[in-house]
Amino acid sequence: MDTLLLQTLIQGLLIGGAYALIALGMCLAYNVSGIVNFAHGDFLTLGMFIAFGLQAATALDPYISVAITLPLLAVIGALTYQYLLRPVARSHALVIIQLTLGLSFVLQNGLLMIFGGQPVRTPSAMEASILVLGDLFIRTPQLIAFCTSLTLALILFLVLGYTEIGRRIRAVHQNPQAAALMGIDVPRVRTLTFAAGIGILAIAGALLLPGTTIWPAQGLRFTVITLMALILGGMTDFAGVYIGALVIGIAEAVGTVYVAGTTGMILPYAIFILVLLLRPNGLFGRAA
Repeated sequence: MDTLLLQTLIQGLLIGGAYALIALGMCLAYNVSGIVNFAHGDFLTLGMFIAFGLQAATALDPYISVAITLPLLAVIGALTYQYLLRPVARSHALVIIQLTLGLSFVLQNGLLMIFGGQPVRTPSAMEASILVLGDLFIRTPQLIAFCTSLTLALILFLVLGYTEIGRRIRAVHQNPQAAALMGIDVPRVRTLTFAAGIGILAIAGALLLPGTTIWPAQGLRFTVITLMALILGGMTDFAGVYIGALVIGIAEAVGTVYVAGTTGMILPYAIFILVLLLRPNGLFGRAA
C-alpha cells in the first residue's frame, strides 16, 4: 500500500477515535433521555477551556487536569438536565432544540467574555511526541486518544451489559413506565446518565488538547460531527456510532490530503448525505 495513503488512513482512524469518544457521550444521554443536545460540542469546548485555564494558572498538564474537569463537567451536566432539560423533556422537539441552541450561545459568549476570541493552545508534556514506525509518523497524543477512546467504549459496553446500573439504564431506555413500576427512579437514572455523557467530554477534551488550537466558537463543529456519527450509527447503537465516527475521521483525513484546497473538508459531509440517501436509518440501523 502507498505510504501516503497508509499514513492518511492511520491519521483518520486516530482522529475518528477521538470523535467517537465525543459521540458516545451524546449517544449515552440520548439513549436514556431521548434528548439531542445541540450544545454538546460547547460543553466539550467548556471542558477544554477549563483545562486551559488550569494550565495557565497552575501549569497543570491537560492529562492531569481531567481529574478536576471530569467531576466538574459531570456536575454541570446533572444541573443542566435537572433544571433546564427535564422540565421540557416532554415538550415538542423544537422546544428542546431551541433550548439547547440557546444554551450553546450562552456557553460560547461566556467563554468569549472570559477568555477572549483569539485562538489559544494548551501546552502538554506529550504535545511534540511522535512515534516513528518505518516510514510512518504517528503523533503520540492522537494514539493515546484513540486507545483511551477504545478502552472507554469497551468499559461502557461492559457497564451497560453486565452491571446493575447498566440494567437500570437499559430498562429506562426500553420502557420508562415499566421501569418506574419496577421501582427504578427514572428521573435519577436520566440525570446521572446525562451527567456521565457530559463528564465523558472532559476526558475527550483533555485528549484532544495537546497540540490543538481552540477557540470559544468551535463547539458547533463538534456538535455537527457528533450528530453525523450518531445518525451514521443508527442513533442508539454504541458500536455503530463508534464506527460512524471512525468513518468521519477517515473521510476528513482523506479529503484533506487528496482533495485540493478547503474542498476536501466537504468529503465527510458528502459521505454523510450519501449514506442518508441510501440508508436513512444509518449504516447499521434497522429498516422501520
